[in-house]
Amino acid sequence: MTGPALPQLLRPRALRPGDLVVIASLSGPLHAVYEPDLEQAVVVLERMGFRVRRAPLLEAGRHHWWSAGTPTEIAAEFNALLRDPEVRAIVAHDGGQTALGYLDLIDVDAIVADPKPILGYSDISLLHLVLYARTGLVGFHADMATPGIGGHGSARPQRAKPN
Repeated sequence: MTGPALPQLLRPRALRPGDLVVIASLSGPLHAVYEPDLEQAVVVLERMGFRVRRAPLLEAGRHHWWSAGTPTEIAAEFNALLRDPEVRAIVAHDGGQTALGYLDLIDVDAIVADPKPILGYSDISLLHLVLYARTGLVGFHADMATPGIGGHGSARPQRAKPN
């Protein structure tokens, strides 16, 4: 018994000092309690030599139910980042449970034309799997901006997420 062939791997180029890394709300909203962690994540990434920008939906207090925005809003922002040649990597600020709502709205042609590392896990793992299946894009199952990169992992006491 044979199954469908695996897609050919699509590898983003390695990041270089000075590259623009964007932290985005690809799923959950930014709770105000995590703003310090996000600020620290920016510092950590800048110390690594990258320029860092926050995507517009990454604003404390902005939410649509348990998400950073509607599926259409998140997809529009994600697609804009994928199409922007200055953006060299996208880091999810957090996980959640909303990627399923916008998977069919992603511009896969933009990914094939200019593959970029997309970092995250949890809900973002689903995004990695779908993008791999549709384009061959290698996913980066890595820590997210908050509280991970900016929270120093387990070195800082964990904060409960507000409801």
